[in-house]
Amino acid sequence: MAFFTGASFAKHVAVLETVSDTKDLLSPSERIYLTNTLREEAVKELPAELEYTIMTRENIQEMLPPGKAIEDCEGSCLVETGKNISADYICQARVGKVGSKFSISTEIYETSTNKLVASFNGLGADVEALIEVIMAKAPEFFRKVRGGAKGIIRTGFDGAGNQSFAIHVSTNPPGAALSIDGRPVPKCNSTPCQILLESGRHRFLAVLDHYEDAEGSFDITGNGQQVSLDLVPRFGTLVVEPQLNGGGTLDELEMTLDGNKVKAGKIELDPGVHSVELSHRCYNPASFKVGIYKGKEETFRDALVPIPSGIALSASKPSGELLKLPVFVNDAPVGETPYLGSVPLCSKVEIGEGATRTALKLDLVAGETTEYEYTVPENGGQGKVSGRKRRGGAARPDVSTTPTTSTTPPKGTSVPTNVPSSSSSSWSLVDHAAWLLPVSAVLAGAGLAMGIVFNIDAEEQYKSATADNYKENMDAAKQSQMLRNIGWVLTGVGGFGFILGTTFLIIDF
Repeated sequence: MAFFTGASFAKHVAVLETVSDTKDLLSPSERIYLTNTLREEAVKELPAELEYTIMTRENIQEMLPPGKAIEDCEGSCLVETGKNISADYICQARVGKVGSKFSISTEIYETSTNKLVASFNGLGADVEALIEVIMAKAPEFFRKVRGGAKGIIRTGFDGAGNQSFAIHVSTNPPGAALSIDGRPVPKCNSTPCQILLESGRHRFLAVLDHYEDAEGSFDITGNGQQVSLDLVPRFGTLVVEPQLNGGGTLDELEMTLDGNKVKAGKIELDPGVHSVELSHRCYNPASFKVGIYKGKEETFRDALVPIPSGIALSASKPSGELLKLPVFVNDAPVGETPYLGSVPLCSKVEIGEGATRTALKLDLVAGETTEYEYTVPENGGQGKVSGRKRRGGAARPDVSTTPTTSTTPPKGTSVPTNVPSSSSSSWSLVDHAAWLLPVSAVLAGAGLAMGIVFNIDAEEQYKSATADNYKENMDAAKQSQMLRNIGWVLTGVGGFGFILGTTFLIIDF
């Protein structure tokens, strides 16, 4: 009698069969397994010691009205079904599709009050992922059923269910932020770390920039347990190593990436389009956009364009007699004194040849030509350089004495096809017309054809409209009119471009 008196006060919890939005979404075995997993979690969190009874599939089937199967229990009749089988609480999961992923939605009701006690939702790539969602969220879900319980709740006589253990959590690579059971862990903002965690199964999630999130469920059973998660890279690489043919060093290069200052070199980036700006005291600024793809490397090794300067260099003996001496700019011969020409702002200028070849310390100025006089030393002493005056504007290059700076990368250099070159060139009006005329002609022709075709189609739609198809024909006619107007606009733009290109040719000639 004591046994039956105690049993009469036990709360019965029914976990009905999992249902799906469409019959072919889950196989019968998958439905049964999801239900059994949910029922197993209910047994853990609502044990018999706390006066809960989890009804089995057979219990539920026996309590159903004649002619009704357990698979028929779903939807709005959920609470009513719970009353029919004398369950105090009734729970059911529903599986559907959200985009390309499976979704699961689980609810538990108190049948006496029709009150929704708890619910949870989750997404997964497949049924196995939904099982992980259940194992992660079901414990807290079922704990809400016993929300009115007072004092310390023990799930076993040995107290193991209340123990906490110190565990070690690591990730590969390290530095990830950690969350457990959906909650951030403040004491583990960067792995590896040691934390104190209650015994039982817990879901771990590690997040690190440029890597896919890593997650997994682990049973915590003792002190010193190792939990490790592997992070999968989701970044590409950008290598920025421009050529500095006009002097200066890479250490002086300043780089801005998507508005943030970074150090040039090898950079890991999330996939997508990124903006890069380069500046250097010796070169004109350069900027470009680059598309980064997961697992791929893009390189920028173009030659930056030097800031121009000019020198008028002469050489003489201490007596004042002028001399003809070879002049070298960045190790390339450019002529002899007296020399007048353009040189890069940070170039190395040398005079003389052989053992007497001397590097000159010149104060070059951007956009200006400065006169310098080099006095040949007597008896092998140190020569002397003096600047006389500045003339506005850089010297015009002398093709016979001024070196040609190539912006073509040296052999073996990789330049990404999706990075526009930073090298600048001076285009004439003929160069502009060379691409403007054919592009404009194609644009005008395409627009004209588009306008004619859709104008005819709009008229046909109006003519063929009847009382039965009037709305459909009017909608089709309006759409054709819109496309026709776009065609006329393209024709106008192409015509204007053709006229502009023709004008460039006339002006240039």
